[in-house]
Amino acid sequence: MPKDCRESLTILLGLLLVVVIIFTLVPVVLVWLAGRPAQAAPATTPFPTPTAYVAPVMPEPTGEIPTTTPLPPTPTPNPSIVVMASDGANVRSGPGTVFEAVGYLAAGEQAKVLGRYADWWQIEYAGRPAWIYGPIVAASDVEGVPEVVPPPTPIPPIPTVVPPPAEPWEIAEERWVDVDLSEQTLTAHEHGVAVRTTPISSGLPGTPTPTGQFRIWIKFRYDDMSGEGYYIEDVPYVMYFHKGYGLHGVTWHGNFGHPMSHGCINLPTEEAEWLFGWADVGTLVNIHE
Repeated sequence: MPKDCRESLTILLGLLLVVVIIFTLVPVVLVWLAGRPAQAAPATTPFPTPTAYVAPVMPEPTGEIPTTTPLPPTPTPNPSIVVMASDGANVRSGPGTVFEAVGYLAAGEQAKVLGRYADWWQIEYAGRPAWIYGPIVAASDVEGVPEVVPPPTPIPPIPTVVPPPAEPWEIAEERWVDVDLSEQTLTAHEHGVAVRTTPISSGLPGTPTPTGQFRIWIKFRYDDMSGEGYYIEDVPYVMYFHKGYGLHGVTWHGNFGHPMSHGCINLPTEEAEWLFGWADVGTLVNIHE
């Protein structure tokens, strides 16, 4: 047999063998696959549902300039006084003990300060200006308090010349008071008769009691008295006869019959009480050596 025929026959037999093998294996594979248990498909993780992005809505510009929060206002000073004296303090119509007492503040009470004059504070009392003595109160926030003009001093016009003292027989008054500085006594006269005599304490040599004829011009059941180096509250039964000089009771000494005062006529309190009820405003006070 020729050579090329043998090669063709060999190829043909190889192809036939391949076909036989395929047809033999295919049924076997199909049967195997049919009997194999089914496997669950792997679970798949679902993709998250996309969320739409919503941009914030910006307010429309108004054209207004933003304002800043204002700072709290600076506290306004509140000038005031607190009464420190344990027995309180009198409130007066003016800056001095010659002015009438119009009220009273107890220890610890407060009052609004309106102004000042010398050692006195002008305060608001019962809805109107009044005065209180500075050294017996504690003041706060008073740096800017203004100096104020005080009211006129309630003292009657002082005569240019004080009449000299008279002898008792020369006085023709219904009621009058005689003060003898040499004897340190006071005698009340009525209808030319001496009705009561009491020892007194007049002014010391450095603060003498004035002499002459005077008249009681104002009376106070209680009054405060002040001067250089002293301040005394609630002096009883005060009867002023010349400027700030007066007849009054005394609670701080009992050395009557000897000069002791800053110029006033000191009386035992019970004698001052009697004289206060007996003498009127206008009563003559005759003071002599």
